[in-house]
Amino acid sequence: MSHAIKKAMQEEAKQWMEAGDTYDDIRDKSGEFIDSYLPIYNNEIIEEWQKMPGDYDNRGWQELGQGSEIDIINLMSLDLYLYYTDLFNGMLNEMEAGE
Repeated sequence: MSHAIKKAMQEEAKQWMEAGDTYDDIRDKSGEFIDSYLPIYNNEIIEEWQKMPGDYDNRGWQELGQGSEIDIINLMSLDLYLYYTDLFNGMLNEMEAGE
């Protein structure tokens, strides 16, 4: 899972850079960038959540969820958001270091 998503993020970031965006521009758009990769259907959320590393289990609620609607799908989505954020930041740092 993470390799395919990371590769897709990297390809999209390259397209943005070809269109004139800088690494800072892309970082400024990171929220919308990451949101676009999050699954929206319950079965996909569950499937992706089960594949992510266990280090992210319940982190979303602790870091982002205070005040969010509490149900298992929302909790899983918050965990996935943090996981995808780390994937995105790692991918962008690798791209920048490779230049």
